[in-house]
Amino acid sequence: MVDIEPMLEYKHSTFGLHTIYNILIFLYLAFINPLCSILNYGIKTEKEVLRSMIMTNMAFFKCYLHKVSKKGLIIDKNIMYLSNHLTSGDSFIDPYIVNYNGKFISLSKVKFLLPLVSLLTSQVNTVIFINNMKDKNEIIQSMNNIEALRKADTKRNILVYPEGLRRPHRPNPSTILKKGFIYHSFEHNLPLQIIHTTNKEYVIDDEKVTYNEGINTFTYYGPKIDPQKLKARYEKKYKKDYTKDDYYEDVYKQWCKIWKKMDKYRIDSYMEKGMTYEDAVKKTEEYAKKFPLIEDKIVNGDNPISNTFILLRNVAWVIIYYIIYKLIEKVFEIFFSFSKKMNQTNQTNQMKSSCLGIGACSTSFCKRFSILKNFLISHISPV
Repeated sequence: MVDIEPMLEYKHSTFGLHTIYNILIFLYLAFINPLCSILNYGIKTEKEVLRSMIMTNMAFFKCYLHKVSKKGLIIDKNIMYLSNHLTSGDSFIDPYIVNYNGKFISLSKVKFLLPLVSLLTSQVNTVIFINNMKDKNEIIQSMNNIEALRKADTKRNILVYPEGLRRPHRPNPSTILKKGFIYHSFEHNLPLQIIHTTNKEYVIDDEKVTYNEGINTFTYYGPKIDPQKLKARYEKKYKKDYTKDDYYEDVYKQWCKIWKKMDKYRIDSYMEKGMTYEDAVKKTEEYAKKFPLIEDKIVNGDNPISNTFILLRNVAWVIIYYIIYKLIEKVFEIFFSFSKKMNQTNQTNQMKSSCLGIGACSTSFCKRFSILKNFLISHISPV
């Protein structure tokens, strides 16, 4: 799959000591946070596992997610969500926005970059990992596999990012979207819902490797885009076949329409007009007072965690208990080793002092040969 536009570029000029601190924070959230969710015996279902990890991130970044559209999330089984991809923070913001009802598509290389997060999300059926393919037959096979997994999962709907990789800090929509999943929607009569969220790239700013607390994001849930209804309307009006490219154009128009509608809630839009970052944030705070927060809830049911996940949890606890046991064992080993050396030192000093008459003589040697002791300490005058 060839990418549409250049991916994000890091702003190295902003790096400093604070960057090291931020990286440590991100490493904690990427490795320790998912481990805590895995170890929690109070969590019994798949979506609750994901929710546990996500709510920890939400609490840390203190971001506020507002709904600006009259329509809400469509939770019909046969629907696919299209969302804008702005930051690595999408990994916990977007699942929250779709009420843990999303099944994400991710590149397999993420499994090596974020092994614990990938392990957790794959075990709770939230992510489908695919390879970065260029061969047409491989792409078709991958799409067929994704469709089979989509149909098999009755608790989630596919969520994809038609822009491809992350596109932070852009006030304008992409000039083109990836067509694969849009064509797939057309060919399988699978309706779409566009879900657009602003300011996610300020919660975690990947370009500067930093984060901001208290950011207000705004989400618009678009109307259902039904390929069958669009096809019937088009063919009735124009008296010709409605193709997948016609469908793509309709989806792209809707994508751009929603994007423009959301400009007034976008920090980047205000900064492009000359506002400072601080003034742009204040502007979004004014809008935040007008719209409700997106409710934290699980929709469309849930499944118990698998036996594999339970085994993973038990193995993780066994490893932790073993590490604790070995640490305690090491502490006692050091303590007894130190105590033994102290006793040996005391005995040696006591022996010397006893034999030389310094202090009380308590050894059996000195008691038996007291005359030798007197001889050793007596004053011998020179002749």
